Amino acid sequence: MNSNPLQHILLVYKTARDSFRIAERAIKTKEPKAKQRLLQRTCVETPTLTDAMRMIKEGNKESDTLFVLNMWATFERFLRNDLQERGKLLRNNKPPALGYSIYQHFEKEVEFWKPGEILDFLKESLFKNRIHLIGHAKQILAYRDWVAHGKNPKNPPSSDIKPLAAYNTLNEIVETLLANPPF
Repeated sequence: MNSNPLQHILLVYKTARDSFRIAERAIKTKEPKAKQRLLQRTCVETPTLTDAMRMIKEGNKESDTLFVLNMWATFERFLRNDLQERGKLLRNNKPPALGYSIYQHFEKEVEFWKPGEILDFLKESLFKNRIHLIGHAKQILAYRDWVAHGKNPKNPPSSDIKPLAAYNTLNEIVETLLANPPF
C-alpha cells in the first residue's frame, strides 16, 4: 500500500493517446499499399477519410472518459485501503478484544462510506490549506458518477474533466497521504 497506483494508469493513458495519434497518421498515409496494410482488420478501414477520422475522434473522447472513471476507481480504492491501514490503531484500545472488535467493524464500514464524505474529512484535516484540491476532486467524482451512470444528457456534470487534470489532482492527494504514513 506504500506505492502510488495512479502512475501506472497514467502510463496506460499516454499509450492509448499515442495509439490514437498513430491511427490518425495511418489513415492519412498517401501510399495505398501501406495504408491498406496498416488498417486491415480494423474498424477504421472505412471508405472515406472523414468517417475514419470521426471514428478516431469519438474513440479518443470515449477513451478519455473511461480513463477518468478508471482513475477515480483506483483512487477511491487507494483511499479506502489507506483508511483501513490508518484505522489499525484502533486495535491498540484496551482491552485488546474490544480494540480488535472495533477495528473489524471499522474496516468493514469504510467500504460503505460515501466518497464525498471521505473527501470532506480530508479537507477538514490534512488538506485544510488546500481545499481547492478537494473541491476539484469532488468535480472529478461528479464526472465519474455521470460517466458510470450512463451519461444522462439531462444531468451533465458542471465541467468536462480531462484525464491529465484528474491525474494531477488525484495524484497530489495520493502523494500527500503517502508522505504522511499512518504509523
